[in-house]
Amino acid sequence: MKLIKADTYTLSALKSSAFSVMCKGLAFVLQLLIAYHFGANVGTDIYFYLFNLAVLTAGMVQTVCTSILVPRAMGLRSCNRCTDEMSLHNSFLYTVLLLLLASMVVFNLVAGHDASSLLMNFRPEDTARHLSLYYLFFPFTLLLTLNLYLGEILISFKYFTLGLLCNFSMNLACVVAILLAGPGKGDVVLLMYAACTGCLLNAAVFLGLLKCRLHWQFKPVNLALLRREWKAIGGLLFNQFITLLSNALPLYFMSQLHPGLVTVVVYAQKFTQMPLSIITQIAAVLQVKLNNLYHRHLCAQMYATTFRVALRLLAFAICTSAAIFLLRDFIAETLYGLGKMPLDAVDRLSHLIGILSFAMPATAVCMAYTRVYFTERRIRLYVGIMSCANLLACVAYYITIDLWQENGFAAVSVGTEVLILLAVLICLRRNKGNTRLYPSASFSSSKEQQP
Repeated sequence: MKLIKADTYTLSALKSSAFSVMCKGLAFVLQLLIAYHFGANVGTDIYFYLFNLAVLTAGMVQTVCTSILVPRAMGLRSCNRCTDEMSLHNSFLYTVLLLLLASMVVFNLVAGHDASSLLMNFRPEDTARHLSLYYLFFPFTLLLTLNLYLGEILISFKYFTLGLLCNFSMNLACVVAILLAGPGKGDVVLLMYAACTGCLLNAAVFLGLLKCRLHWQFKPVNLALLRREWKAIGGLLFNQFITLLSNALPLYFMSQLHPGLVTVVVYAQKFTQMPLSIITQIAAVLQVKLNNLYHRHLCAQMYATTFRVALRLLAFAICTSAAIFLLRDFIAETLYGLGKMPLDAVDRLSHLIGILSFAMPATAVCMAYTRVYFTERRIRLYVGIMSCANLLACVAYYITIDLWQENGFAAVSVGTEVLILLAVLICLRRNKGNTRLYPSASFSSSKEQQP
């Protein structure tokens, strides 16, 4: 278990980052296999659209767990209220899964035969040919939600590398399925079956670890523990729903344009976001570190730690984004331009990768400083920033995609990340009286903050 659990935060960050590189390497291999075997067509468009929608839905629940429930649960744990901690997590998880299941059933009963057309914007004949993907979308969303939530619980117990195990399991299952099917055989629905299988196996592993290693009890449920958090949870879910719209609407708008365009956009997003997986893992470790410092009332040290991590993440992001921009043609033509990928799709992919690479530095710094908002429970301010930025992005997507198609989407994506970063830093600076965003000020008052 030492391979997946660490005693120090630095070692945890190194191990989780190394595993993140391995997971992203496997995800990259999967992208190349999909591009080679399936290319970019309506089938892959529908698959990636539904897959991303499931990831965004499950990500809403994961964000609530990370930013609200985990800090609350760690506070209960520090007071030796382990049963209450289990009850808090169980209550929220069961409630969310039941609500998701009920909403899926009601949506399909009310919409009837038009349900798939309401959820997707593709031509009816294309949707009818790939109806299996639509039906598999619902169990996949439930399984992914369960996995991501259980993973966040394990991360709070310093099992940092397990946060990536779900993605690793899904990608491995998809790679194995494609290789077993062989070149030119199988349909894109094979990928959704494989993803569901990977999620199911991973959930069994997570539940086994919780039961055997942490002696988790799944029966205790106490909804009263959630009452204090309902306002924060509701506000954050509202913000996450707007975030879901800002991520799903561009694909929805582009699904009526060139066949295969949604696939090309997803390829570009996934490639430019691969380095961000390392940053995300470091930010997850930082979150736990900040939670511990905050509970010990070491606020100045908390801000100094955030500043140092943000500087290192910025340097890493600038170097990585510059390399991606310079190699964009090689990446699109040599790596993706094989097999069944059309030549016009390769050209579009090159342009998209070049534009989207500029968002990485802003995203990296923002990931570090938003952890302070979560730790200090300033969820309302964070929700306000993200909601306004994403609502503006939705309007901008509608205008720019109609004018410049995928290039308009990429430009708005970069602008939104920069806008969010500026808002996060400005609000944090004003709230703290310009004293804690810089290490010199933080260290000068660190002794005063110690209990």
